Amino acid sequence: MDQLKGLVKAYEAWVAKNPDVVGDFETTAKWVSYFVAGRISNSNVLSELVYTLSNILVFYNDRIIDRARAVNHNAVIRLQTGLCYRLKVTLTTLEYCEVFIEISARRLFGQKGKWLVIALIQLAKAAGRLFLLKHSTLDIITSPPITALNRRALSKQRQAASATAATDSLSQSEHSITFQLKRSGRIIRKVEGAPPIQYRDFKLHVDNADAAKTQMPRELLQAEYLYIAKPLVHLAAMGLFGQRSWKQYMVALSIDLYSVHVYRQHRHLMSKQQKLELSRRCVNLLYFLVRSPFYDNYSKSRIERVLGFVAQHVPIAKVVAGPIKDYIPQWQNTYFYLWST
Repeated sequence: MDQLKGLVKAYEAWVAKNPDVVGDFETTAKWVSYFVAGRISNSNVLSELVYTLSNILVFYNDRIIDRARAVNHNAVIRLQTGLCYRLKVTLTTLEYCEVFIEISARRLFGQKGKWLVIALIQLAKAAGRLFLLKHSTLDIITSPPITALNRRALSKQRQAASATAATDSLSQSEHSITFQLKRSGRIIRKVEGAPPIQYRDFKLHVDNADAAKTQMPRELLQAEYLYIAKPLVHLAAMGLFGQRSWKQYMVALSIDLYSVHVYRQHRHLMSKQQKLELSRRCVNLLYFLVRSPFYDNYSKSRIERVLGFVAQHVPIAKVVAGPIKDYIPQWQNTYFYLWST
């Protein structure tokens, strides 16, 4: 056990020092999943397993790099051990694994088992999202709850910081009004760093991350509740009207459109994070073009004609367009679920 812990610590130290190399390895792992698809028996399960493991690896490495970045910048490190953070980690992991779980359930238990597993997953996700919306500082639920780090931006920041570190370190050490405890890493203000006595309030300092959640406007809260409930409403509509019915398709589309409409009506009340997430949801509306029954009746023939034309008349693109045309029906049936957005 001690040897295993040592290996984990060594791996974490290597990831923290070599984030660019780690990123190249993660990209390679994802491309392996694309290459495996359709080339060997049971490739659907195997490729999805490789893709899921690569996402979990990226998520784990992001947490390592994030912790190392906080330490290197002498940030106030607040251990993320609260219930809300653990729930975010659980929901993020579940979101990365849910397609593989659904495929495996279909292989093991058939169609009925698959739909039971899907219903359980969506119930768990909806309950977790409602809890986060009520008890955390989030004012909108992102997908996934913990988004991937922007490695390129972090790399640029790291290069800029290293370029100015030599000149700034001396002046910072001379004029710093704080110092850091060696064991806990906590930042403590020096006595001479206190404000004048007439401006002191003698209240305990509260971190921005720990500040109480501001009251979310009722209109935006209702729109978010509706968006969280959409997967469950859609599953119920599929059970009532059938998987290929236009009714279940329109129910899900109407809920998405109404939720976006309510947000846009009250855009002046939205935070920057809410606006970014709303933009992502608007882009995700394009997925409805490749979801049944719209895909079966309209999109499928047009996409196949375009890919067929490219494969026949563009020599270089033929290598890519041909396999894509063959795999699209499988991908459409596997990935373009209305309840996954």
